Amino acid sequence: MTAQTSAARSPTRARRRPPRRPLLSLGRAVSWHRRKLAVLAALAAVLTGLAAAAPEGPPTLSVVRATRELPGGTRLTAADLELARVVADDAPRGAITELAGAVDHRLAAPVAEGQIITPAALTSVRAGTSRGRVIAPLRLADADLVELLRPGDHVDVIAADPQSAQADVVARMVRVVTVPQADDPTQGSEPSGRLILIEVEPETAGVLARAAVSATLTVIWR
Repeated sequence: MTAQTSAARSPTRARRRPPRRPLLSLGRAVSWHRRKLAVLAALAAVLTGLAAAAPEGPPTLSVVRATRELPGGTRLTAADLELARVVADDAPRGAITELAGAVDHRLAAPVAEGQIITPAALTSVRAGTSRGRVIAPLRLADADLVELLRPGDHVDVIAADPQSAQADVVARMVRVVTVPQADDPTQGSEPSGRLILIEVEPETAGVLARAAVSATLTVIWR
């Protein structure tokens, strides 16, 4: 029994698995991961090189532009304007770059939606007059006529006297500075008419003020 048992056990000993070598397995795993890391590092280097070689975009500039179409004479609010980045070469010379530079100013002329605002688009009663001239208010009786006026127009002012049925030119070749937007949509039907601002000599401003007391004022284009 002992000899047979020993003979039967001998094949089992022959099929015994080789001893494990944990350090060798660990070394193979580390080597495999190193190869993957090397591939990833090489790929990152290629992408970095491509990004560095790519040409930079053109320089940009932050500008103020209109958020909607606005009529001339509008007093600008923050809701009418926005800051936008544009290509610097596409921006007009002197473009306003901060909202504070345009808010509370009036437009000298209508602007389109998205139009970049420049100082030339704005008007001020304290600036933009020629030497020896002043900005004077002029209230015209015909509000529909005022809607046709544009900043920069040159007009003659006519005073019509309802009592004598006479009309005289009281100012010639005056420049319209701005046409303020009517705050009330029904203002056009009121007897008070509409107000415009004009550039005149101080003496002419006095003549117009006296004429407005007793006469109805209107204009004709030159």
